Amino acid sequence: MKDLYLFALANAGLCGVIVFISVCRLNTMQGSVLLRVQSEYAGYIGAAFASALQPWWNEWPQWGSLAMAGALLLGLVASSHAWRRDKPPATATEPAPLSDFPEIPQ
Repeated sequence: MKDLYLFALANAGLCGVIVFISVCRLNTMQGSVLLRVQSEYAGYIGAAFASALQPWWNEWPQWGSLAMAGALLLGLVASSHAWRRDKPPATATEPAPLSDFPEIPQ
């Protein structure tokens, strides 16, 4: 049972960091940010809360939950360079213009 508590604690820690990063990024988004990008981070928050609270309904996290939370956290950390200076990246605010693609004739 001690192992289950350690898995739950590690999972809750990873999920807490995911929630923190997602809330910070949602906080920096203005009205011009695409709804699908806002929904993505809202989904991260909901999923992280559900994963962290698994032991309350007697589902104990183990390696799979830790791997998923770790992979999501790694993705959020890896994209941190695009969110520097409290500003969402351009790809989150507007669609890319089609004229920038040389393979598409105008």
